[in-house]
Amino acid sequence: MLALTAFSSFAQEGWVMEATSRKDYNGATMANGRIGVVTDDRPFTAREIVLAGVFDKEGYNGVSRVARGPVFLNMELAVDGKKVSDSDFSDWSQRFDIRNAQLTTNVDLKGKASFKYTVLALRQLPYNAMSVVEVIPHKDMTLKVENIYGIPEEMSDIQSSFKEGEQLVYQLNAATRTKMHRVSSSSMFMFEGKEPEVRRIEEEGRDGIWFEARLKKGEQYRFALVGAVCSTQDFKDPVNESKRFATFAYKSSIDYLINNHRKAWDELWQGDIIIEGDPESQLDIRHALYQLYSITRDNCPVGIAPMGLSSSEGYNGHYFWDTELWMYPPILVMNPEAGRSLMDYRANCLPQAKQNALNHGYKGAQYPWEADSSGEECTPVWALTGTYEHHITADVGIAMWQYYCVTQDKEWLREQGWPVLKAVADFWVSRAQKNEDGSWSVLNVVGADEYAENVDDNAFTNGAAKRVLRDVTAAAKVLGKNVDPVWMEISDNLVFTYDEEGVTMEYTGYDGRLIKQTDVNMLAYPLAVVTDREQIVRDINYYFDRIDPNGPAMSNAIIAVLHARLGDPETAFKVFKKSYTDKLRPPFGVLSENADNSRVSFATGLGGILQSVIFGFAGIEITEEGIVQLPAKLPSHWKSLTVTGVGVEKKTYKVVNE
Repeated sequence: MLALTAFSSFAQEGWVMEATSRKDYNGATMANGRIGVVTDDRPFTAREIVLAGVFDKEGYNGVSRVARGPVFLNMELAVDGKKVSDSDFSDWSQRFDIRNAQLTTNVDLKGKASFKYTVLALRQLPYNAMSVVEVIPHKDMTLKVENIYGIPEEMSDIQSSFKEGEQLVYQLNAATRTKMHRVSSSSMFMFEGKEPEVRRIEEEGRDGIWFEARLKKGEQYRFALVGAVCSTQDFKDPVNESKRFATFAYKSSIDYLINNHRKAWDELWQGDIIIEGDPESQLDIRHALYQLYSITRDNCPVGIAPMGLSSSEGYNGHYFWDTELWMYPPILVMNPEAGRSLMDYRANCLPQAKQNALNHGYKGAQYPWEADSSGEECTPVWALTGTYEHHITADVGIAMWQYYCVTQDKEWLREQGWPVLKAVADFWVSRAQKNEDGSWSVLNVVGADEYAENVDDNAFTNGAAKRVLRDVTAAAKVLGKNVDPVWMEISDNLVFTYDEEGVTMEYTGYDGRLIKQTDVNMLAYPLAVVTDREQIVRDINYYFDRIDPNGPAMSNAIIAVLHARLGDPETAFKVFKKSYTDKLRPPFGVLSENADNSRVSFATGLGGILQSVIFGFAGIEITEEGIVQLPAKLPSHWKSLTVTGVGVEKKTYKVVNE
């Protein structure tokens, strides 16, 4: 069975991964919720920097795509006047410290010097990242270091400048693909002790800054490269803001920046998942939790893309139901403040969702299937999901109610949550159609199983509508609002179809064909609209072998939760491991969307994996009264499972194998 340990050794109680092979390298992402630095196997190089919430068109006639920034952390080295190339280095290794959110590369330069450099996306400074370099010379030597940006190929109108001051600042300002935004990066070198002179590169066709230092044999030399990237999405003047942020970091010490980065992560890791008795699963879960922590932050109202901040290409960086159904529940439980940021994003986009409903002849709010920072529909026009996958509107409403359930924040519910919930209810009242027998149908949709297009009474769509109308009714009662009786009339009478064995059919006329991902089974979890044990078992048994084995990672995560809640932890564990182990990519086990594709760091799937543990094995449940713990059983080889820092009160929940 594959796990992260298939690629890396692990140590320090599930916090560290180490790699010594560069074969089939997939970079780890050092992110802080605003920027994601994707690491590379090439020494002193980052692959790309992805900007949260910054979008431009993929082309002049295309939909939006999340933007990349200049890679301001790249360096080129020369020793004793000779430029150092990748092939000159030996003894390559990398160490991914999950606890401190940093990746360290070690290389040796053929007996001349040993180098160690560490990449961090500074958690306390949302637009800053840093590389810290330590050199141990094996002989007296001269080291020259150049900072030359990696510029995304889609950028244009590139302008560089150099600001004189206490130290030279290198600044680059460029337009995104179709000039919707300007992105600006600034960088500076930091030193311990006496600073060498930092100068501008004067060579034709090369732009950047450099310094040179004389090093003595055996004496460690330490310096850092720190920078910031800003855009017109967040700032009217990103040029000067990036300079200010770089200078702010420069005026600190290297250790001050590192220590404050670690303190910020210390606070996040108050919410931890501790598995005793299974080192492989411990590392897998810690890594998944790190990924979700790294792509969210407090007071940052943007959505989360399926690939997080690891790529600008995966689904164009758009926001789907992946946020509300898959990544948000673990985030909400482990870090409610970041959960609020996700809900703030949807609340801020309510006007656009209302306009979208009007544009399609409906009332209330119709949230787009694929969204960006504009809040408008961004699905490519060839995909029917953008026109018909309407369950997203219910998913958003369910998430809004869950935030209230976890926080019990009635003021937030009144000011932020209720306008969305009410508009979502209005949408479903206008979207559903009453039948002659008094039942209600939702016709012509794409469900969670996207292989089935334009079907009637899809189980998950109707289940999500049923659930959200129930939630809106509960919210109205909490706030003393008028309850529209049609909400529960529709909720209680939505159509679900069954075969002769009593299995819930995925939609009217479903014939047992292969499905992309679980649909019916989510009626039991997370929707909780099916609670009968026998029905849950029938539906699992019927659909388990009908799920496409090359489909996304989340299906088995749901089945694992259900088996755990049914009191069968051994089967739950097998399905839990099946949900992701064939999708891990070397050297750090980043998750691909499925076993056959190359899209990695699939944050949606990581959310599913975490749900298996939090809401399955740990028995944690979100209720109207807050977070509770259901009776739970562990796989026989797990000694205990502890979830710390849960909810606003930062409680601890534990399950012990007797």
